[in-house]
Amino acid sequence: MQRTVCTVLTLLALITTVALAGCAGVPGPEETEEFNRTVPAEPGSGLVVVNRNGGVNVSVWEEDYVAVTAVKRTVYGRDDLAKVRIEVTGGDPLRIETVHAGFNPQVRVDYTIRLPSGVVLRRVESSNGPIKLSGVRVAGTELATSNGPVVVDGAPGSDLAVVSSNGGIDLSGVEGYVTATTSNGGITVEDCGGVAGLKTSNGPISAEISAVRGDVTISSSNGGIALRLTEDLNARVVATTSNGRVTVDDLPLRVSESTGTSVSGLLGDGGPTITVTASNGGIGLSGL
Repeated sequence: MQRTVCTVLTLLALITTVALAGCAGVPGPEETEEFNRTVPAEPGSGLVVVNRNGGVNVSVWEEDYVAVTAVKRTVYGRDDLAKVRIEVTGGDPLRIETVHAGFNPQVRVDYTIRLPSGVVLRRVESSNGPIKLSGVRVAGTELATSNGPVVVDGAPGSDLAVVSSNGGIDLSGVEGYVTATTSNGGITVEDCGGVAGLKTSNGPISAEISAVRGDVTISSSNGGIALRLTEDLNARVVATTSNGRVTVDDLPLRVSESTGTSVSGLLGDGGPTITVTASNGGIGLSGL
């Protein structure tokens, strides 16, 4: 009787192992499939990109239409590739989306999208991949990825908000105000119209601040903060760190309080409050 029970249990374990292996699949050589589409676009029209797993690279060109290239990749066979399709839906905004037709296909999709300079990027969503913009027009645009860096090199128009769960954020040449939030990674802001808020849990922050239009919070839980502020900025600055020092260098800040780990004072005529907080790291304030 005991031998029979042991035999049955062994068979059940074997069946379970085989079933799980069949569900997970066995990785093999990478399979790829490329998707290409062009779509007419009117100046001032919008674009939304929704990806499920992979990177999104958007840039401008001189043509009057949108060109979309998407490369699907998997190591689990062409059947998995068939479970993922690319949908391009015309209108304003034009919508480009990765759609899963089956349960959790192990497929990565990487997009390369080129836009006329007059088309406005409204939103990009992705997971497990970078988002890159180059010269793309924005207007209250949102960029979000779960795992990956975000790099913006030139963005005419207005405001931009960026969120990444695990990855650095590098913003340069955004004409409007920027907001950047990441859980694990550094944040760099250069040559942007203004800063509305910067936050990271683990990583340094380096930012140029030329303008603020309301109270701003800049914080890092683990990492130093280096801010370069324009001398004609009208603001109140309050900087505090738990472990480190706050330094002021070549900045006409009228200091009202300084304790080594905290500094507060006024720039120009005063105005909105720029609150700078670091838990583990120094804070450096300098002129721009």
